[in-house]
Amino acid sequence: MRFIPLLLVFSLFAQDDVGAPPKSGTTGSIGTVTLNGQVYNQLSIRPEIPIGKLGVGLDIYLYFNDEGMYWDSWDFSSGGSAYKTIIDKIYYLRWGQPGDNLYFMAGALPSVTLGQGILVNNYANIMEYPQVRQVGLNLQAKVAGFGIELIHSNFKSATPGILGIRGSRSILPKLSLGVSFVTDMDQLAGLPDSDGDNYPDYYDFYPDDSEKHDDSLYWRNIYGEITDGIYAGFDTWYLNSDGYNNYDPESAENDPVSGMAFDVAYALNEKVTLYSQFGLLQGEIADPEDDSKTVDLGWGLVPIGAKAKLGPVNLLAEYRMGSRRFVFNYWDRAYDVNRVSVINSGVATRESQLYLYGKLNGFYVQADMSVMNLFTLGTGYQNMQGEKWDEGLKEYKTGETNQTFLSTITINPSLIPKVGKAEAFYQQSNVPNPFDFTPTASTIWGYNLGIEVSSGVMLMYKARTTYIADLDTPGDYKPVESIQIETQFIF
Repeated sequence: MRFIPLLLVFSLFAQDDVGAPPKSGTTGSIGTVTLNGQVYNQLSIRPEIPIGKLGVGLDIYLYFNDEGMYWDSWDFSSGGSAYKTIIDKIYYLRWGQPGDNLYFMAGALPSVTLGQGILVNNYANIMEYPQVRQVGLNLQAKVAGFGIELIHSNFKSATPGILGIRGSRSILPKLSLGVSFVTDMDQLAGLPDSDGDNYPDYYDFYPDDSEKHDDSLYWRNIYGEITDGIYAGFDTWYLNSDGYNNYDPESAENDPVSGMAFDVAYALNEKVTLYSQFGLLQGEIADPEDDSKTVDLGWGLVPIGAKAKLGPVNLLAEYRMGSRRFVFNYWDRAYDVNRVSVINSGVATRESQLYLYGKLNGFYVQADMSVMNLFTLGTGYQNMQGEKWDEGLKEYKTGETNQTFLSTITINPSLIPKVGKAEAFYQQSNVPNPFDFTPTASTIWGYNLGIEVSSGVMLMYKARTTYIADLDTPGDYKPVESIQIETQFIF
């Protein structure tokens, strides 16, 4: 099941309040969604229930239109279907808070960072929610002096986008060491499959019909009429015809990518921590200088980084160094969106595009702050200098700039009459200049605006714009705009 893209829930870059105690309450909404090319009305109720350290969030929804109910989301015809139906209705299960001896968040993962973040930083599995509902897990535990952390992005998939594990240990009162391993076992599993027949839309002649993926049945019937029911030569003829789909999900090769990281952290005091980290991406991609060969991925190093809390401001600063074919925060908040894409040359994974990045060094700074109860602002900026692959010259050019900018702003709604929510966000990563606003595949921006209609009722406008490669104009990107309007009720 696949939906036309709507809008992710907010907190695209800012940390969600996942560590806060669960809050009780129930919200509801009325809106529309598009499923397999048809528009449906949506009615949903979202209760949040705290039970001691346990927090439970549900998302119970119905889809219907003039032709009746959409029952695929309420399918109990088999054990597997019943499992998917039930698990889809659980938004999250949470126990404790980060820093406890045992903490876990199952279901929606609004923001997850592994270690100091060189590989996994602010990853979220809700980027395409509610059109894509993933059930993940972030588990943190302390056992016999060791810290253990596990990330699983989606138990509904045999090949999740992230499967990560980390172990850490304090060797001195203020000094700790950590090691992490992360993998995406098959990046190609991120290709959309609207009808769920294991033929991704890109390879499926009929992406909205689970009963067929090519024209074999049609031509088989015609062949039988011509040969009076003798089909002995049909397969040989059909395998060489234009109607044959040569994609075979059972023999399709996986395309994995993995990473390892090591870090050390020293707490100067309760407000300032110094750290260092090293990350290594593991995989092979085509050599841009010789397509017949492959090259290994690269490494990144933060020789010195610092985190500090100064009143209402949280600061982070890093000096970064990287080899060719490496980007910092490979598994970031946008990973599920650009894990794999369809471009002019066909299907391209995020890993396959790493050849574009040469040797780089520079800095990254981040600040999250609340300003006089007027608004909260989160901003991150990277500026690194070095090499970049030049497709025309077929070589790495020096003197190039690699920058990233991401920002969110949330205005205190009590300052504006009738406004219940006002939020906006923007991101552009690993580009020469993120401030000229030239769109790339990493560009995401949008807003959430809530207007209070009456007590307990709010009209929500949600908008997001992403960009995909324009197949008609190589090198350009075209916007994918999505708008969702719904009425929310607070009980």
